Amino acid sequence: MHIMLNNTPLQLATHCTVAELLQQQQLKTEGLAVAINNVVIAKQHWSKHQLQNNAQVQLFQIVTGG
Repeated sequence: MHIMLNNTPLQLATHCTVAELLQQQQLKTEGLAVAINNVVIAKQHWSKHQLQNNAQVQLFQIVTGG
């Protein structure tokens, strides 16, 4: 399965969820936001949201401050 992760092509062995992708990529989830095909996916749905072939996945680090 092929996806684009932050505009970089990525080949995955099998279909997976957003949570599984983040784990495979060894990414910290603290303060992370995920958008798939320009739609933000709520963190509570990451473990259920299945990625589809050719999905455009964007990861954003949330920054707070004043």
